[in-house]
Amino acid sequence: MSTDFDQSTAWIRRAQGDMKAFVEGLAARLEGDMPGLVEVERKKDGFFAKTSHVHAITVHTDNNDYLLTHEGAHISTIRAKTVRGVVLKHEDLPLAAWLESLVKDLGDLSGQMQGASNTLHDFLMG
Repeated sequence: MSTDFDQSTAWIRRAQGDMKAFVEGLAARLEGDMPGLVEVERKKDGFFAKTSHVHAITVHTDNNDYLLTHEGAHISTIRAKTVRGVVLKHEDLPLAAWLESLVKDLGDLSGQMQGASNTLHDFLMG
């Protein structure tokens, strides 16, 4: 039993370290790829520290706002149904489901923007 316990705790420690890098990478990618739709909140690593870490990421899509918060070893992910800036419903999601939903909503938003761009192009060139 002790080896199973040791292996489990080792995986948990590794996942926590990987998760910090994941959150930092996700924030950098989203900020760079979707300016104006993403807000990243950073906190200093200490009172006199010059370094900081990502505390929260918010992504705004047409129908939902996605919030990821990273506090120590804990990550929470929320999808909020938002209409004209008013939150009608919010639900806590597991990280994998949150990412899948975010990717789907970003795909839908991309399709809408591409359609609008094509229509505008046809109108101006036609």
